[in-house]
Amino acid sequence: MAEAHLPLLRENPSPVSTTPYELWYTFLHVTAHLSRSPGLLFDAANREYTVPSPIICSNPLRRVSMKFLGKRPRWAALILLPVLLAVPLVIACGETVTETVIQTVVVEKEVVVEKEVAGETVVQTVVVEKEVMVEGERVVETVVVEREVPVEVVQTVVVEKEIVVQKEGETVVQTVVVEKEVEVEVPVVQTVIVEKEAAAPSGELVTGNPQGTMIIAEGGVGVPVGYPEQCVPGCGNQKFRMGAYETLLWLDSSANAVSRLATDWTVADDQSWVDFDIRRGVQFHNGYGEMTAEDVAWSFNNANPNTNPDSRHDQAGDFRAMATEFEVIDPSKVRMHVNIWEVGVLRRNLSPYWQSMGVHSKKVFDEFGPAGMVDVFVGTGPFVFETWSSDDRAVLNAQSSHWRKVPEMARVEILAVPEAAVRKTMLETGQAHAANIALKDVPGLVEAGFAANPTAARMNGLYFGGNYWQTHHFTEGTELDRPGYDTSLPWVGEYGNEESMQSAINVRQALAAAVDREGINAAILNGLGYVNHITNLSVNSQTWAENAESHGWAYNFDREEAKRLMNEAGWGDGFEVTIWTGVGTHQEIVEAIAAEWLATLNVRVSLDHSPYSEHRPNLVNLSFNQIQYRTCGDSFSALSVDLPKSNETTSHKIGGTICAASILPRWDEIFDQMTKELDRRKRTELAIEHFDYAREVSINVGVNEQPAFNTFDGSKILDWPIPPQMCIGGCGWFNLEEVDWQP
Repeated sequence: MAEAHLPLLRENPSPVSTTPYELWYTFLHVTAHLSRSPGLLFDAANREYTVPSPIICSNPLRRVSMKFLGKRPRWAALILLPVLLAVPLVIACGETVTETVIQTVVVEKEVVVEKEVAGETVVQTVVVEKEVMVEGERVVETVVVEREVPVEVVQTVVVEKEIVVQKEGETVVQTVVVEKEVEVEVPVVQTVIVEKEAAAPSGELVTGNPQGTMIIAEGGVGVPVGYPEQCVPGCGNQKFRMGAYETLLWLDSSANAVSRLATDWTVADDQSWVDFDIRRGVQFHNGYGEMTAEDVAWSFNNANPNTNPDSRHDQAGDFRAMATEFEVIDPSKVRMHVNIWEVGVLRRNLSPYWQSMGVHSKKVFDEFGPAGMVDVFVGTGPFVFETWSSDDRAVLNAQSSHWRKVPEMARVEILAVPEAAVRKTMLETGQAHAANIALKDVPGLVEAGFAANPTAARMNGLYFGGNYWQTHHFTEGTELDRPGYDTSLPWVGEYGNEESMQSAINVRQALAAAVDREGINAAILNGLGYVNHITNLSVNSQTWAENAESHGWAYNFDREEAKRLMNEAGWGDGFEVTIWTGVGTHQEIVEAIAAEWLATLNVRVSLDHSPYSEHRPNLVNLSFNQIQYRTCGDSFSALSVDLPKSNETTSHKIGGTICAASILPRWDEIFDQMTKELDRRKRTELAIEHFDYAREVSINVGVNEQPAFNTFDGSKILDWPIPPQMCIGGCGWFNLEEVDWQP
């Protein structure tokens, strides 16, 4: 069974829950783990249960506080012990499609051991042998890890231990006094070069007997576009999340990148290229033949502005920064020529962790051409599109045989139902088996017997557009065309003009001070969310807990201070502004903000609810200069603090969505440094610099942190595992082939 997933992700969350949502969530997930999880562990020292959480790669164990058990953990452990002992037997008896292959992993260079508690770094050369799972026959291979790997210390006790050390060609055993015994996590940061090619897939298909129809009610079903170049907005994510297309990489339960259509990958020593071994025998839908490296290269080159200047793909900016081109080496190998090497770029852009795209058939393009392919959907996934109509529905049929997985349901209908109240009624009356439910309604439905799986948590806020201060592309030096840079707007400063910049800062900070975050969370989110102040920093993170007060990151709700700042800026009589936002909960929140701004500052707000497909081009061409209320690309709680910030709001991403509708030179500098820095602690220090600057200039002003759930009929959907990811584009229909379905 799948592990329960935390909706709000914290580096080191406080053991004390203080909100109704925390109490309800703790009860929900402790119950889920007691009944389903094979990994519930009791920490006697801290009197806590530890449960696996696949959401944060940097900390794969999350703790659910069980201090209310008092002195009763022993009986709980006695109950759980036979269950835990039975898990290996269950696993051993279950069917599997892989065999164990033993590989010897030799670390030939330095391994950096970061001891957080001691605050020092030890450099050692270590020989490591480990078992790994690969597909195919039982073989022995040697894998050489040629670069430094950062190892992060998590927990410690005083011990002495022996390690094997290579020294001038010989192997010796040394006794090392370690201040604390460490539980470590080794994030994949650099290249693993396989000296011997792994066995090819057997080509055997998984077969099944799908039955029944699963109906999902969502606010919308996206924009159906089969041609990668034209795939906006977000349809690239929507297609693979529906299970009709597949990505090169996938994610394990700890958010590590693992194989999917790519069976293996090798990174050059200088990070100038990445070679992907493409899975053999995978068939495209509707008789379009076997997927090859040519299809992979064509898909990404068609979406990448470096190789196709006409690309409007929603991830065009990301692909442009990632690769200059994809090159076919042979039918089963493709080389990605790296443009800008970034920490975590493969997981972020080639797996569902953040945003990606599935592989498309070049034969379809050759047959239909650019115009015809727009309406043709041919992927390699377990589901095949029957129909997909914008603002109506998407209908998918399960394949009865597939290289990877056959779904349990024969058919899925995803219905576009804009009204949240109607979606709730459909779920309650059995007209839908799953629905996107307003957050405030989720507890009542769970109490009534429905199930709710957390999927992601987003930080929403106000983005003050038009501050296009960066004049040239940071890495290429080309001049930027900035039609939206209008310094006559009260919130837009003239870069280099101190008086203008300070006036605009005062306006933005006045508007930020006139937002009642606590009131919005209580009245609109039913107390189930959290306040937010900087849109890419969670108030539940350790970084916030350790730095927010001393750095002054929070915005206090202070009407008098807001008036003072507006008068000081010379805008005491107010002005008019437009806020672009979505419908539903976002609209309610913006209406509350607008009412407060009008009453306190005489700022008159007009709401723009235009579809994102109409709004996005203005973000791409840098012409938008009003305010947005939204979530941007790195405004997800699941993203660890040390990952590069503002990756959708820097000139590095020109050609794609500039989410904040502002580009700041300092953000460009910090982002560039973070993408190149391998030391996690130094990246965290750079992130703190980013947060300091974000609070100083107040371009991205946070309002709330809002969890999201898939809510469903638990009698029909027995389980719905969601791998760890950001849930951008189609989270309400993600991983359908893994749903435990009762027809």
